[in-house]
Amino acid sequence: MGKCTAAQALAAAEYWLGYYEKASSAYATTRDKAAFEKNKGANNWTYAGHVCGINGPGGPWCAMQVSLAVYEACGYDKALAREVLWGVWPYTACNQLYDAAPANSKGRRGAWTPEPGDVIVFSDNGTTRTHTGLVYAVDGTYVYTIEGNTSNMCAKRSYPLASTYIWGYVRPNYAAASGDQPVQPVEPYGKVVFADIGLHELSKGCAGSEVKTIQRIVFARGINHEAVDGEFGPKTKAGVIELQKQLGLEQDGVVGKETWKKVLTRLE
Repeated sequence: MGKCTAAQALAAAEYWLGYYEKASSAYATTRDKAAFEKNKGANNWTYAGHVCGINGPGGPWCAMQVSLAVYEACGYDKALAREVLWGVWPYTACNQLYDAAPANSKGRRGAWTPEPGDVIVFSDNGTTRTHTGLVYAVDGTYVYTIEGNTSNMCAKRSYPLASTYIWGYVRPNYAAASGDQPVQPVEPYGKVVFADIGLHELSKGCAGSEVKTIQRIVFARGINHEAVDGEFGPKTKAGVIELQKQLGLEQDGVVGKETWKKVLTRLE
């Protein structure tokens, strides 16, 4: 069993948002945020490439950014990262992980329901796999991703679930949230409303990765709210109320089971 959870991998991936690849090897060996926008270029020099051992020209880094997130989520343990990524670490080419994963842990667009933490694989022509990233949220229409090597940086993107650019998905070998490596919340959550996957009821005063997920979904639906900071404040509550209105739910500003069910296709 994998030794990190999907939430831990996504938290590691989020650290790198705003990172630009480098024009040369300068600043490509540091993870300091102060260097994220220094020496911006398009020559594939990156910290992910440095960690994975393939850097500079000839080293497109989208898959390596996924490798980096999992590696950091596994506590910088390469053996554990390899276990999570189905024996493929470093994951450096977009076809590798899908080909290595067992049949019950992957699927093509339209035949697989993605979940946060899944690896998404893209194709420009429907055959050759050319790009990859991590899914951080899903609703009934869109899948939301964190990707390296997109416009020469690490950034969030979104796609219609039916987009022909999506080739398929892989579910890494994560630990179950209720198993021996549970997600450790950084704040108080409410009661567990989906015990099997560890999702909680969220309301004003909560904080952490699940709050960030709701904040992103609120943002993606065009609702004004406070920054995606993981803090459930009054603006987040107002955003949730508007979200519930859009979804035809009771507008109480509390993210309970019915709200989770509506916004994440992974649930029931």
